[in-house]
Amino acid sequence: MIWTIEPATPADLDAIETIERHSFPRPWTRAMFEGELSREHSHLHVARDRHVVGFAVFLIVAGEVHIHSIATHPDHRRAGVGAQLLGHLLAIGRAASAALATLEVRRGNLPAIAMYERAGFQTVTVRVGYYQDN
Repeated sequence: MIWTIEPATPADLDAIETIERHSFPRPWTRAMFEGELSREHSHLHVARDRHVVGFAVFLIVAGEVHIHSIATHPDHRRAGVGAQLLGHLLAIGRAASAALATLEVRRGNLPAIAMYERAGFQTVTVRVGYYQDN
């Protein structure tokens, strides 16, 4: 299935918060997402069919895309939503002349690691203690 991907609006924040709480042990707050909506270099995009099924938060600064998070609602996981969001944000980065894309991912998040590797990402370094809850 192909989802519509577009910039998030304040009306999407309830759905984004729900997905965030289902996806991460230390979820971002609503205020953090509101901040991303207003920052110059930050992007918060959603994938939707009739409802928001996933989101991506990323920055484009100094020729680099930095991916903060990609998350999919549990009812839509393993259907390609995350991969489509990743492709979308990388295309935005290329259009902005970004030459590099970076991210951090938990070593135990094997589905995410597999998705990033399929997209050509490689492990450069492992930051011991990066995630406080590991």
